[in-house]
Amino acid sequence: MRRAVAVCLVFVAGLPWLLAAQQTRPRPPVLSRLTWFDRAGTRLGGVGPVADHGNIELSPDGTRVAVAVAPHTGSPRDLWIYDTKTGARTQFTSDATDENWLVWSADGRRVIMNAGLESLDLFEAPSNDARSRTTLLADGDGKWPVSLSHDGRFLLYVTNSRQTNNDIWVLPLRRRGRPFPFLHSEASENWAAFSPDGKWVAFSSTEGGQSEVYVAKFPPNGRHWRVSADGGSQARWRRDGKEIFYLAPDRTVMAVSVTSSRGDFSVDDYRPLFRANYPYGAYHAFDVTSDGQRFLVNTVVVSPASSIQARLATKDTKAETRR
Repeated sequence: MRRAVAVCLVFVAGLPWLLAAQQTRPRPPVLSRLTWFDRAGTRLGGVGPVADHGNIELSPDGTRVAVAVAPHTGSPRDLWIYDTKTGARTQFTSDATDENWLVWSADGRRVIMNAGLESLDLFEAPSNDARSRTTLLADGDGKWPVSLSHDGRFLLYVTNSRQTNNDIWVLPLRRRGRPFPFLHSEASENWAAFSPDGKWVAFSSTEGGQSEVYVAKFPPNGRHWRVSADGGSQARWRRDGKEIFYLAPDRTVMAVSVTSSRGDFSVDDYRPLFRANYPYGAYHAFDVTSDGQRFLVNTVVVSPASSIQARLATKDTKAETRR
C-alpha cells in the first residue's frame, strides 16, 4: 500500500491492514524469493526472481501465483502473476496506484484485488486483463480482499479503524448486496479464510490478548472454536477442509487436523512442520498446494535485520540456481 506499508521483519499478529501508518523515512531494501518447501522443510526450488515481494496467493489449480511486488524501495506495489513451474512472470497491474492484495475465483478466471492512493478500494477483473476491472466497493476506507467463497457469492475483506482496529466484513457479490460485518469488535480480527465448502471461516483474533486462530460458522451464529495452540495467524485450509495451516509466533508453520459436522467443529491433532523465514508479517507469507504437501514461502534473501541471515539466504539461492 502506498501510504500503508510498514516493514515488519518480526511476527506480526495484525497485518497489512495494520500497515496503515504513513511511512515517514526511507527503509532499507528487503529482498526475497518465492521458494517451495515440503512438509519437512526441505527446499524444493524457487519461483521467479529475487525482488521485494509482499503478499502471495496461489491460484486454485496451483499453476500460478499472484504476488505484490515493489519495484523500488518504498514505492507502491504492483501485482504480478508468476508461473509456478517455469518461473515466467507477467505484470498484471502497472498503475500509479498501490495494488497489494488479490484473491482468485474458484476457476481461476477472475480475480478480486484492491487498488488506490489515499484509500484502497475493491475491484474485480479477468485474471488476464487488469485493465478491464470494474469497481466492487469504493467508500474511502482501506480494504484488503482476503478470501472468496468457492461458489463466488461472498467476499471476505478486512478493514481498519481507530475505534475497532481490524474487522472482517462480508461483501455479497450476487446482485451486489450491501456489506455486513462478519466480526466487528474492539479486538483485532483478520486473516479470514473460507473453508473449501464455504460453511466455515478460519480467522485470527486478539480477543484473548495475543493473536490466535479460530474457526466460526458462515454465516456467523456467535460461536467460534479456537484452533491454534499458543498464538497463530495467517490460516490456510487444505482443499479437502480436513487440515488448517497457520504461522505460530516463532514462525513455525503448523498443521492442524480438524473435523467439522453440521454444527460442530473439533481440533484433532497439532503438528509443527518447519520454520519459515519470511520478510513481512503483515502480508501472507505462504500458501499451500491443494493436497497440503508443498508450501510456497516468501523467503528472505536480503534483510536489514540480519546480515548473517542475508548471506546464508543468498548462498542457498545461488546453490539452488546452480541445481
